[in-house]
Order: sequence, then structure tokens, then C-alpha cells
Amino acid sequence: MVWSLGAVFGVVALLLAISYRPHAQTVQVVDYQGAIETATSASNWPILVPSSIPTGYSVTNARFEPETYGGNGDARWYLGLSDSGTNYISLWQSDGLSNKVIAAATNHGDCQTTVQIQGVTWDKCEVAEPLTRSFVRIVDTQTIVVSGTAPWNALEAFASSLSAQPLKH
Repeated sequence: MVWSLGAVFGVVALLLAISYRPHAQTVQVVDYQGAIETATSASNWPILVPSSIPTGYSVTNARFEPETYGGNGDARWYLGLSDSGTNYISLWQSDGLSNKVIAAATNHGDCQTTVQIQGVTWDKCEVAEPLTRSFVRIVDTQTIVVSGTAPWNALEAFASSLSAQPLKH
């Protein structure tokens, strides 16, 4: 019986050794300049981009796409960044329905206060689970949300670095 139990453990150990896959996540860095070109060519409004990527962060997602929280013809510019840890920063810029965009981008955050960033008033939103900190503002028909798990000062620095890119029609 000891020999058969040893044989079973040996087979299990062999299968584990053969099928082992490390679970380390690698961050896929995206060259977002192409996405900016697409967005500025396809959009009807100036696309916001950061003047520089925050130290320690990499662009992991950049896309201009139809807005799922709006009607036909509504669009969203999305830019996602992450650091080597668990922090991320995202930018949502949309002409979809503001209340739906804000709810999705802030994880239904509680927006009770405002803050001045570069002389502009932003709503400050937060939700504990899952942790999401956000700055929100509405300009004309656009909803702009800077959101993430990054500390407030990093989100504020990112929001203050945003500048409009000219349209390329």
C-alpha cells in the first residue's frame, strides 16, 4: 500500500511539474500615439492627453470607441495607466450620458466635495470597495473623469497635466 501511495504521489508531482505556469502578471505597455491619432481624426471634440506620463506608470490601454453609456454616435476616449504595483490611473472622456458615464467610471462613487485643479472645479468622488478615487467634471457635452486607485496627489497631478489635442479632420 505504501508503494502504491508513493506511485500516486509521484504521478501527481510529475503532472504538477509539467503543467506549472507562473502566475506573475506582466504589464502590457501600449504605444498610445496611434490611439491619439485615431481619436483626434474621428472625434468631434478635442481629445485630452497628459503632457507626460507620471513617473513609474506605463500606458496599458488607449482607445477611442463607441460609448456604451450613450446613444448612437456617442464616443469615448479612454486612457489607462498602471504602475508596477497595484495602482492605476484612467482617463474617461465621453459625450455619452453623463450620469451613466460617471457611475461606470467612478464605480458609483460618492461625489460629495469639490476641488480646484489648475483653477478648474472638479467633483471629488470616492468609493471604498473596490477602492476608486475620482475627479469628475462636465464641459459642454463631454464628461471627463480621472479615476483610479492611485493616491489623490497622483490623480490630481495627472488631471492638471491634461491638455487638449487639436482635431485632425
